Amino acid sequence: MLMMKCPQCNKYINSELLAEIESIVCEHCEATVPVINLLVSSNGFTFDRNHLLKQFFRYRQLLDEVIDERNSLSNTSDESKRSLEQFMTLLQGMMAGARGNFRYEFSPSLAAQLCYSKNECSGILFNLSTEGACVEIPRLNPLPRVGGSISIEFSLPDQAEVFLINGEICWTRKAKEMDEAKHSAGVKFDQLGASVHTTLWQYISGQASAVEK
Repeated sequence: MLMMKCPQCNKYINSELLAEIESIVCEHCEATVPVINLLVSSNGFTFDRNHLLKQFFRYRQLLDEVIDERNSLSNTSDESKRSLEQFMTLLQGMMAGARGNFRYEFSPSLAAQLCYSKNECSGILFNLSTEGACVEIPRLNPLPRVGGSISIEFSLPDQAEVFLINGEICWTRKAKEMDEAKHSAGVKFDQLGASVHTTLWQYISGQASAVEK
């Protein structure tokens, strides 16, 4: 969760959208104030967002190591597993708060058609922002190449419009050797048209506002 201290009443304003807007109406004193000095709250801890941005890739590597460690656990006590899960949740919250754009996580995940490196398959749109997305790909399909192009075709829940968005693969995570495992990939969108950007922003910001209420 993103938060900042209101310069008028000194109370904390909470909103997942603070990184994407220049001003906000304080929920406490109702003054319109500039968005400054953002903080990230995760699992009971608070971090300066600017510091997280400077250390983003270091924390990204640490998160990957924690995920790998969790997946490899076998003969470990329940207490150790819970501690690792809590640490992973903390890191995931930090990473989410350091992003430049709020990503809405679909629940249940959203079906999408993917095309990359001459491969076409049915995948999953795990989360979405106006700048990019995370997609999941069945394990039997090849892992996309970082830096390669990908197109994502999908419709938002309860909407008829079909989006076809092109982008670039920014990172990948190979599926583990499990029946239900999937590859994961981060996608940075090519520049969106004004109409598509507006439609996605309205949907994502609406979902974020509903969660906050």
